[in-house]
Amino acid sequence: MFAPLLAASLLAFAAAPPADLVIENARIWSDGLAGFAPFAAVVDGRFIHVGERDEQWIGPATERLDAQSRVVVPGLIDSHVHMLGGGTNLAQVQLRDVAGKEDFIRTVAQWTRKLRPGQWVLGGRWSIESWQSPESPTKEWLDDVTGDHPLFLSRMDGHSALVNSAALRLAGITKDGPADPVGGVIDRDPETGEPTGILRESAMHLVSRFIPEPSVDDKVEALRAAMQHALAHGITAVSDIPSMGDLPAYERLAADDSLPMRLFLYPTAGDWASVVSQVRRFGARPGWIEVRGFKAYLDGSLGSRTAMMREPFLANRPDRPEWRGLFAEGVEDGSFARNLKAARAAGFQVIVHAIGDEANHFLLNSLAAEFPDLRAARCRSEHAQHLLPEDIQRFGDLGVIASMQPYHKADDGRYAEAIIGPERSRSSYAYKSLLDAGAVLAFGSDWPVVSIDPMLGIEAAVTGRILTGETWQPQENITVSEALRCYTSRAAYALGRDDGIGRIAPGYRADFVILNASPFDHEPQWSEIKPVAVYVEGVKRYESR
Repeated sequence: MFAPLLAASLLAFAAAPPADLVIENARIWSDGLAGFAPFAAVVDGRFIHVGERDEQWIGPATERLDAQSRVVVPGLIDSHVHMLGGGTNLAQVQLRDVAGKEDFIRTVAQWTRKLRPGQWVLGGRWSIESWQSPESPTKEWLDDVTGDHPLFLSRMDGHSALVNSAALRLAGITKDGPADPVGGVIDRDPETGEPTGILRESAMHLVSRFIPEPSVDDKVEALRAAMQHALAHGITAVSDIPSMGDLPAYERLAADDSLPMRLFLYPTAGDWASVVSQVRRFGARPGWIEVRGFKAYLDGSLGSRTAMMREPFLANRPDRPEWRGLFAEGVEDGSFARNLKAARAAGFQVIVHAIGDEANHFLLNSLAAEFPDLRAARCRSEHAQHLLPEDIQRFGDLGVIASMQPYHKADDGRYAEAIIGPERSRSSYAYKSLLDAGAVLAFGSDWPVVSIDPMLGIEAAVTGRILTGETWQPQENITVSEALRCYTSRAAYALGRDDGIGRIAPGYRADFVILNASPFDHEPQWSEIKPVAVYVEGVKRYESR
């Protein structure tokens, strides 16, 4: 389907040797190549030749890049990331790797001592599932060490948070109220009614709305830090999920003609029709920073027990024996359906957070009812973690893209069967089944929920290995080449930018990564595979030291 574009590119470049840059002595991998290519040439930021060595492309001014027999892959594309949140989180308290209650409290206490009076304690990304004693944290753990500092610490998945008494006072949350908001839960002691400090889904907003908003300058600084972090892992483009209020920071970046990577935006908003005109006015830099569509939420997460499932979770609390998660605010009142109509009318892509099997079933039905040609619309289920077996084939038949984050499997595999049982787990993280059904599968990280490192995601997708070292649901394992496609050509398709990025081929943008070790080796050390150098449009944007 892209033959006319490539033919035109070849004609344009045919009379223009020598190349600006050539890659020599390489093992170039790309979707569309049969085996590895040893040589590539770049003119004006695009590949013009990929294949056998051809001296005609080498002139006196040509930059000659010796890959030293290393593997070269297309620039990796993260299909689901929160760049502003990730960049901000780099400068906040980190609880991802704490070992238990005492370590949790000690880490927060050390961080709080560095703060100014009244400054918020922010960050988190905590998870209790690997602790020897996995008890849920409460406000009492931290009240003594945080004092008057309001605290808001997100759980790993961002679908629940721990707050302290100072934050609860700001929000007016007591044992007497308020009631749970639509689409959210305030956890309370079942005997006293006192809030425990855990807020789930929309209830988090009761406190988070009091957190001081960073300035545009602060956001730009965080985005620059996030881009450097992404480049250090070989990522040259992302599907980024900001809020509408964050767009001015991205506009500031778009005015910079030396951007190091590509940011394709899917902002969140309550009423899409009301913000279409604002999005159309966004000062984009096409191909570098641009708004591609909108992001919606249908449910929560498995770890927070807020993913919307068809059947109840196992081992529910006695006061909620039929608990099976909840739909997000706006789903049941028709707002979600109205947003789909607004996006279709305006020509924007739709990507939707759906984790539970019932949420994904609802999503497929909703999209099929609204879009006459779903394959052309390239609508996406973001996460698609737990599926009804009969819905797997529907992804392929309807053309709905499964945008998944394989490193979540390494996390969730530790506890999923305790929450939903072995039978429902068999259709969780259904990578191979989705590919066999003809679905397009794109991979990302969901950073800062988990590491942005794509090699950790590839390891989880290829080996089925989870954080305990065990193997989980190995029937869904895929090959290294399939996983790399999910981070390159298929991820570009999920962006609607597969005509220019995601491959090393004539006519495509010269975004590529030289790796220090081969992911195709027998039992590679995945966490040790890193970029030696990263190029975006033929310009070096990162080099390891």
